[in-house]
Amino acid sequence: MSQTFVRNFDLESIKKTLQMQQKSVGDVSCVIWDAAIVLSKYLEILCSNNQEYLKNKQVIELGAGLGCAGLVAACFGAHVTMTDLPEVLENLTNNIECNKPIWESCGGSAQARALKWGSSDIDTFSSPDVLLATDCVYYKESVEPLVQTMVALSSDKTEVIVCQEERDSEQQQQSWKLFTELFTKHFEYTKVPLMDQHSLYSTDEIVILRGRKKSQL
Repeated sequence: MSQTFVRNFDLESIKKTLQMQQKSVGDVSCVIWDAAIVLSKYLEILCSNNQEYLKNKQVIELGAGLGCAGLVAACFGAHVTMTDLPEVLENLTNNIECNKPIWESCGGSAQARALKWGSSDIDTFSSPDVLLATDCVYYKESVEPLVQTMVALSSDKTEVIVCQEERDSEQQQQSWKLFTELFTKHFEYTKVPLMDQHSLYSTDEIVILRGRKKSQL
């Protein structure tokens, strides 16, 4: 059985601390990746600038992993559905339950649901106000199902926020290139400049995109 350890994640603007359970042994969804930290801190900035930004909004997170970004959204009053593959939901569910007193006290809600990109399960979800995707672009074969899922879940009112670490390997570069090509076909988007992100939790190697689905003529 793998060892569990806790990483505290501070939300200074609302004086709350999330306790994120991580595992020292495992393949995926065991630790919080850097992109999740960057996106979480960016969400905190957005909500500090506009307290209504996520309040009572419906949010879906794709490839949620341990749920850091989704839990942050819940702490700012969002109703969040965090999704991932069935085999990794246990870690996600543990973090949701561990932090329940915090996000409940903030007026948010959080749940975990299984979702395989490109599957018919997408039809059981309603389009959210905000769709989050953190470090989801990894394997080239999963890129097309990922974009298909984003398109299927998004209405013309859904804001899509993608946060991705641009890695050096050829496989990663090819995957990101394919993603941006497919994403551009379906979404109008802008890249968030570093100056708009957290001064400490941001880097050129991690990009944040904000977009909306293109109108279907």
